[in-house]
Amino acid sequence: MPKWAIKTRLLQLRLSTLIFVVLCLIAIIQLFSVYGTYNYAHIPEDTIQVELYKEISPDLTLKKAKHDCKYEDILTSKKSTHTWDLSKKYNVFSAQGIENGSYVPGDCNPLFSVAIIVTYRNRQKQLDIFLPYMHNFLRRQRIHYKIYVVEQQDEKPWNKGMLYNIGAKRAISDKFPCLILHDVDLLPLDESNLYVCTQRPRHMSASIDKFRYVLTYSFLVGGVLAIRSDQYIAVNGFSNKFTSWGGEDDDFAARLEAYHLEVVRFPRDMSRYTMLVHHQEKKNAERLRIMAENKLNREHDGMDSLYYTSIEVKPQRLFTLIGVKL
Repeated sequence: MPKWAIKTRLLQLRLSTLIFVVLCLIAIIQLFSVYGTYNYAHIPEDTIQVELYKEISPDLTLKKAKHDCKYEDILTSKKSTHTWDLSKKYNVFSAQGIENGSYVPGDCNPLFSVAIIVTYRNRQKQLDIFLPYMHNFLRRQRIHYKIYVVEQQDEKPWNKGMLYNIGAKRAISDKFPCLILHDVDLLPLDESNLYVCTQRPRHMSASIDKFRYVLTYSFLVGGVLAIRSDQYIAVNGFSNKFTSWGGEDDDFAARLEAYHLEVVRFPRDMSRYTMLVHHQEKKNAERLRIMAENKLNREHDGMDSLYYTSIEVKPQRLFTLIGVKL
């Protein structure tokens, strides 16, 4: 074959490869622009400290001999867990310092008291990963926290909104000023993701690996949400009308908007999560209709209108179990 023919084929190959790469890049850019936001609006890193809601439970006894805990090193940390290293974060575990799912740092006085409310049913494998991982993660943050697991213990359709209301009511009665509403299948990856409330409600899980670490839509509040207890009371919590999967989170976002409570977020590299694999719940075919109805009348559907057959609170070492039959 003549040399010029070989050179021509090589040039064609390079050109075709270049065109292929360019087309792939265009497709990726279009995908991100159509579905989700990579660089979403967020609190600037240098103002996060001002936004933090520093409040502790009145039942927490502080030690005068101890200094206040510091958090700047956590907020500025660049450490992150890679998904392939997750097992190292929960397989190596000690329950030291934990009682009934609650922990108080021993070497300083915390500035935050936080109730982490996890809704749950039939996901034991995920809970077995979630609890040790979260305790390992949270104990390094020097906060006072308590994990509540609200379990629906019947065969009726799943009702996450009602379970959150039940858990929130218990945590508020335990005088926690901050609530973090948490799916059991989500684990934080960034050390700088401080598990506390801000002055405004904070959507914490803005960047999830399953969704390519993009925010899927601007009013999303599902996954992990931090909200002050007084704000949760003000909006009357979640609607109790949504069963199966879907709708309750978007309806809660509409409640926050109706009460002029702006949802904020931390920067993307402080808000990354991994989602554990699980079976998808059956979707609620009536979710759009219920949301439309709730726009007209939501005042008496929420935390003040709970109904259930039975409820039992059982303290465990790693969590406080709230068992509910609806």
